Amino acid sequence: MATDLPLRSAGAMAKSAGTNWLPPECDISIRPSWVWHRNEAPKSLEQLLDVFYKSSARNCFLLLNVPPNVLGLIDESDFQTLERFSSAIDSIFSVNLAANPLSVTASSVRSSSFGPKQILDERMETFWAPMQGESTGWIELDLGKVSKFNTLEIREPVNMGQRVMEYLVEAWDSELGWYLVSNSSTIGYRKVDRLEEDQVCAACLIQLLIDALRGDPLICFFGLYFDMYNLRHLSSI
Repeated sequence: MATDLPLRSAGAMAKSAGTNWLPPECDISIRPSWVWHRNEAPKSLEQLLDVFYKSSARNCFLLLNVPPNVLGLIDESDFQTLERFSSAIDSIFSVNLAANPLSVTASSVRSSSFGPKQILDERMETFWAPMQGESTGWIELDLGKVSKFNTLEIREPVNMGQRVMEYLVEAWDSELGWYLVSNSSTIGYRKVDRLEEDQVCAACLIQLLIDALRGDPLICFFGLYFDMYNLRHLSSI
């Protein structure tokens, strides 16, 4: 995002040609009201996870308001809800299914210091960079075995600028060939895509394709996860 355009629409932010990356801030209360009311209950875990995927998972700072009760204390139901929320986030991102792939290849590599394996750690200082002047690019991961996931995470080293403007993630199927798993516009510091409810991708080969950019694409992290909270019928998996 940029400071030289009005922050009025997602389109303006996604297409900005500015130089400064500005993360938005999302303010929401754990309860229906901003202040505590005895007859109100906190949001459900499902609602809070939806808030997470629409805020923190999209490059936003999430400020979750937890109002004190009439005694000046955090209500026990709010406290328990926060604990469940924290445990759920920890559980979802505890196992990265793409952490130890059989191989990682790319459309091109600028040098050995910027190879595609650099996306396997979570450091912003290490990243994949293609040859200069590339208008598109891709990274392919061979997981070594079929893995089931419904959540994916991509990061850019935003200290080098927000460059990606459109990307696709595809998976390989022996009958269908490459098929679309997820696609969106900008990536930024941290972009997490969750598949539709009850949708699970099972694949061995995964490809990240950069279709539109403003400068050479740089990717510092790619992860695949299984979010059990996005399933209504665990027995079917």
